[in-house]
Amino acid sequence: MTDFAVTRFQLWGVVLMLSAAHSGPSAAQMPAAPNHIPDVVFVGTPLGVVEGMLNLAAVADSDVVYDLGSGDGRIVIAAAKHYGARGVGIDIDSNLVAESRRSADTAGVGGRAEFRRGDLFETDLRQASVVTLYLGRALNERLRPHLFRDLRPGSRIVSQNFDMGDWLPDSVVLVRGRDFGETPVHLWVMPAKMAGTWEVTLEGSGAGPARFRLELAQRYQQLTGEVQSGGRRLRLEGARLRGDRLTFTVASPGTELRFQGSVEEATASGTVAGDPGGERRRWRGTRVRPN
Repeated sequence: MTDFAVTRFQLWGVVLMLSAAHSGPSAAQMPAAPNHIPDVVFVGTPLGVVEGMLNLAAVADSDVVYDLGSGDGRIVIAAAKHYGARGVGIDIDSNLVAESRRSADTAGVGGRAEFRRGDLFETDLRQASVVTLYLGRALNERLRPHLFRDLRPGSRIVSQNFDMGDWLPDSVVLVRGRDFGETPVHLWVMPAKMAGTWEVTLEGSGAGPARFRLELAQRYQQLTGEVQSGGRRLRLEGARLRGDRLTFTVASPGTELRFQGSVEEATASGTVAGDPGGERRRWRGTRVRPN
């Protein structure tokens, strides 16, 4: 990713800094809520990195962006102001929540940017289509089961600097800027649940089997398994999910069928290429037994 200069974020950054200058001490100086020690200390994300995170997540006006550990609110405000999205910021520090609300009003997005005092591990994320993080690897890993429980397939998660342990990202970009150097930003797309036994049927006639059974095991977006058709075992290659989008290849002697499609709960469908004539056929799958 190329340098993010001040661009459209410059003037808003000045407004944000002016608001912060009148909002009191930093998170490191302020006492937390009684009986609760914050898991992270607020460090503001550079505005160029904010832009890089929202661009990598392909934020649009149809999205609902949740920022967990939202600090002074800059990510949520940017999502609302520059991308037309709705946003919700969650922070345990009530002073930062109040500051964020003032900044949103100053930026003219108070109606689309909401800030709540709360524990990010107890936050209901079912309405989120994008989640942004700057927490640290250990906290990301602690948060991972919560993300899998609440988020819909296709939801995007972006994290500044830190990964998710053995859940490998779908994309990583380096955001560069004169004022902050080089910062990695990680993207994950929440995968659909595909594990189980599937019966797959191909429409029309062509190369390869017309029907087969697909046995799949799943680890995050990676799929492994085997294909059986007419008592024969065929090779399954390159099986992968990106949200609810599925790709895999079924290979047998002299034939390689390349499948792509989408998953919706217990059904999947799409097109298959690989016939000698170059024609694409439709396919449909039904999960007959979940794992």
